[in-house]
Amino acid sequence: MKVILIGAGISSAIISLLLRRQYGPAIKLVVFDKGRSIGGRMTTSFDSEENPHCSVDTGAQYLTLTKSNSITTKFFQQLIDDHVIELLDKQNTIGIRENQDKIDYTAPRGIASIVRYFFEQAVVEMNLSKQITKIDFNSTNDKFTISTDKEQIDEAEAVIVTIPVPQVLCQLQGSITQLIDQNKEVKENLSQIKYSSRFAVGLFYSSSVTNLNIPWRIYYVDKKEHECLRFLAIDNAKRNKNEPPFSLIAQTSVEFGAKHIDDDKMIIGEEIKEKIFQFLPELSRDISNTKYHKWKYSQVIQSYPNQPGYVVLNEHPLLMLAGDSFAADSNFEACIQAAIESVKKIHPLTT
Repeated sequence: MKVILIGAGISSAIISLLLRRQYGPAIKLVVFDKGRSIGGRMTTSFDSEENPHCSVDTGAQYLTLTKSNSITTKFFQQLIDDHVIELLDKQNTIGIRENQDKIDYTAPRGIASIVRYFFEQAVVEMNLSKQITKIDFNSTNDKFTISTDKEQIDEAEAVIVTIPVPQVLCQLQGSITQLIDQNKEVKENLSQIKYSSRFAVGLFYSSSVTNLNIPWRIYYVDKKEHECLRFLAIDNAKRNKNEPPFSLIAQTSVEFGAKHIDDDKMIIGEEIKEKIFQFLPELSRDISNTKYHKWKYSQVIQSYPNQPGYVVLNEHPLLMLAGDSFAADSNFEACIQAAIESVKKIHPLTT
């Protein structure tokens, strides 16, 4: 059996892993994503070829385990055993909320390394820089075909779409649109899913800069302190690396993101960069590079009713929507739970 997954984020990665465990070598897993790198909203952005060890996590910053959750604990333990994550050092941090039932972990090689690890464990065929714009049913062979703007590129007995639902509704055409339109309840529920928006700015420093003059590694900025900035981190220090090259990541408030979501990323990014230096006057301005990211779909603030983990649009062949749009929360643990429910549903439909 062949399964196509659209989206190279954490939901597709975990679903791929679970499907590989379920079916072994009998299943072929093929992933498509419009981006140039793996990760989705768990993306790690690198400076340049001249400074390849300098990077920032532009989306999710670290993972949080609920100690009482025996299901997600197994996934965390695998990541720990294979040295993908390690405990987050909370010394010299500001604003992190303590919870006795929670443990925070950082990814030394960047947050995207977690997504990459699961895809590697799942043994997938990865296709990046491929924006899928159409999903059609092929009645001659009972499969779904997927296409870019230019051409049809693949087909399979099952297609799982994990990109944010607003992108599904506005970017995908073909049979998928017809299937959604035919089910008024599903269409209405999908239209109610909402995401927050925010901007991220990464500052990169060369190895020659040996001190940023910043005493903390993570700083959650209270809204009373700044109208725009909400999260700051010396990214290499956040990953328990306290030597050059240094990098800093800044993320804005949801309100700022919503206000400027239609504005030019570069213009807003420059504005945010200046706000960073105004807020941190002691921070070195000797940067080697700056990168800006607009998260139009950052975190789910209103998910699908009852958080089923997925929605099946067609059973045979299978067309499924999955991911954190259908999860109880917009975090790693909720994505694990949603992926488990998705695979539970897939198994009886494909046997």
